[in-house]
Amino acid sequence: MSLRETLRALSLLFLAAAGHLPAQAPADIVLPSSAGSALAVAESYEAAFDQLMGLRGMADRVATVEKLVLQRDVGRFTLGAGRLYLLSPVGGRTVAAVFQGTGTFSFAPGSRGEQQRLARIEQTTSLEAPVSSLVFLFADSTLAELERTLSFGPAEVPAEVRGRAQDALGQLSDRDSRTVHPDLMSALLNGEHSDLFCAYIRRSGGGPLLFMLNPNEVEAVTLAGKLKGRHWSREPEVISRFPRQAALRPGITGERVRQADVQRYAIETWLPPTGIGEIGFSAVATLDIVADTAVGPWVAFSLFEELRVDSARWSGGERATVFRGRDSDLLWVRLDREVRPGDVRPLTLYYRGNLIDRFVDFFRIKSSIAWYPRSLEGRSLARFDLTFHTSDAYLLASVGDRVDSTRSGRTVRTRWVTPGPIRNASFNLGLFKDYSVREAGVPPVTVMVSEEAHRKLSRVFVQQRKMRERVGTDVIQSLRFFQEMYGPAPVKHFYATEIPDFHGEAFPGMVHLSWATFQNTSDDGADEVFRAHEVAHQWWGIGVDFASYHDQWLSEGFSTFSGLWYLQAARKDNDMYFDMLRQWRSSILLREGDPGPISLGYRVFASKDDDQNDYQTIIYKKGAWVVHMLRVLMLDLKTMREDRFTGMMRDIYRKYEGRRASTDDFRRVVERHANADLGWFFDQWVHSTAVSTYRVAQRIEPTGDGQFKVRLQIRQENVPEDFQAYVPVTVDLGKNGTARVRVKVKGPRSDIELPLMPAQPKGVKFNDLEGVLAEVKTAGWED
Repeated sequence: MSLRETLRALSLLFLAAAGHLPAQAPADIVLPSSAGSALAVAESYEAAFDQLMGLRGMADRVATVEKLVLQRDVGRFTLGAGRLYLLSPVGGRTVAAVFQGTGTFSFAPGSRGEQQRLARIEQTTSLEAPVSSLVFLFADSTLAELERTLSFGPAEVPAEVRGRAQDALGQLSDRDSRTVHPDLMSALLNGEHSDLFCAYIRRSGGGPLLFMLNPNEVEAVTLAGKLKGRHWSREPEVISRFPRQAALRPGITGERVRQADVQRYAIETWLPPTGIGEIGFSAVATLDIVADTAVGPWVAFSLFEELRVDSARWSGGERATVFRGRDSDLLWVRLDREVRPGDVRPLTLYYRGNLIDRFVDFFRIKSSIAWYPRSLEGRSLARFDLTFHTSDAYLLASVGDRVDSTRSGRTVRTRWVTPGPIRNASFNLGLFKDYSVREAGVPPVTVMVSEEAHRKLSRVFVQQRKMRERVGTDVIQSLRFFQEMYGPAPVKHFYATEIPDFHGEAFPGMVHLSWATFQNTSDDGADEVFRAHEVAHQWWGIGVDFASYHDQWLSEGFSTFSGLWYLQAARKDNDMYFDMLRQWRSSILLREGDPGPISLGYRVFASKDDDQNDYQTIIYKKGAWVVHMLRVLMLDLKTMREDRFTGMMRDIYRKYEGRRASTDDFRRVVERHANADLGWFFDQWVHSTAVSTYRVAQRIEPTGDGQFKVRLQIRQENVPEDFQAYVPVTVDLGKNGTARVRVKVKGPRSDIELPLMPAQPKGVKFNDLEGVLAEVKTAGWED
């Protein structure tokens, strides 16, 4: 796999969006709340952080345990003989305890997918692990349960109790940046009472585990191995994650149930040249803070870690209390009170920092989406009013419609306003030359390329001629093609800008394309697929968003297929289309089912396999294969018309444009157009990992009346016994044309006789059109 593919796979956009919490939750769910609590809201983030980091055993709060059971959803903690130590309070209340002794942690996920995931990592579908110590952190009823069951009194506290607490905190926090998992820290800062519960588990054999029940997330139950990285958001080994048994009201999408959002941004940004040829960054951002359910007063946002907040003020000019640790990706704001549904809190932030690097004559924006404060899940919709001050030596493009442009001396001021709410806002600038491409019926395209940088690179890397024209042609032709296939482009003007990276990114009306695709166009069509993939995100990922990370293939897999479909149409070359599919199949087969199913989303590489290419292999390539298989499955083999497939693709876009769609939503649209139940198809290809190997034998026999009998003997391997597929078979009849049929293959062996052929077949091709993702091998006939 190329370096371009690897880095592009790592540039995925995490993760889903905030949902809408019901005004009244089911009785068995405890919503986070500080209202009516006797506990004071913390005045200082740093004081609460220091108390948390200083957790220690209390000599007068020790209990002997003989047997105690704590049940948290599917996680059960059975404490045997030992001692339990309550730890020092944070914000005036006890929020942590350490158990040392013998015990068991039991964990039994209910869904087949999560059982399979657990089995891949822990070699069991339900965990029953002996433990030697447990650390609990909680905002729920744990303290009341302990006090009701145990008798606490004075006793010696061993030194290792503090060490165990520090081990647990090490998985949830980073001392250097003074960063803590935001939902744990929010509970402590706001004095919340909720179902929040964390347990750090030291097993008697095996690595440590972290169990978390987080009521702020849709998938509230998480079991993770040892976390790597410095910040709370880096979880390369999430073993299992799923919603808790107490279901939320239908209609919630995304990853989070509760958080502070921003409904509108007005950001003024200064990008001045520095004395060493680089570009500085400073900004004033006014945020209209809102929430679907009560949050605060302390609320967290994400912000690129190299940006520093100088000050913050409310709309009346009063100074706002904010906290941001050094190199932390979290920004904490203390509101004057909770934000409730219908409230709007305008906050203005003044910040600056090292956002832009220079490479040769390229400028690289180090965070294309976290250059302004964002909600924790990062996918909430907001309107943007963006103003940029730049040197006239640079060209700049941004999301939104450019509504104003003025010049004062060497400084250019441009203003861009989005016509509606969008998920991510970005911009790009550089020593660009712009190139305009216009065609009737398609939004005008502006290509922005760093030609001087390429001239300097030409001493090392040879650049093909007229690359800006080639890129511009692919961008505008793919826009036209996707308009024909899916519907009108949802933009007035389109920008294709160059970035000094090996991946691409898409935003409303704008794509960032790797410098490498401006260097040359590969012979195998990979560059056309890459460029068109990013353009296709205007329909898949932006036009139709995905409901959660389980559905992210509806963005990346759809866009990858779209890029391939464009290649087939633009080059008018079916062989290139199928050759690319076969390349992708080789990558998929190489992993032999290890990464997990498409529906695992970003978690396909969050495992002990730790193959960072897995995300691209499964979500991009296998996702594209799934769409291709539907294309072939819905093809009329008699006429070779694709009306059902193209109608289905237009329908899914038309129905969900401006909304979020799930895999189940897509399945329902497919089934309506196919007029068939395709649950088996989605279970096999989206929610499972098996890929067939077919061993095929054939016999052709005359019938005596001028016709010919074609018999197939098919052995299916490496899949469950109930695995099935409708496989295209093409029979070459020479001068008499071609016969095409579908055959159903199910089970270990299938003996199939095709309809009688009117002439002697010249050849029989099993799995023509690459109709099924499979490996096909020729076998001898078995009598």
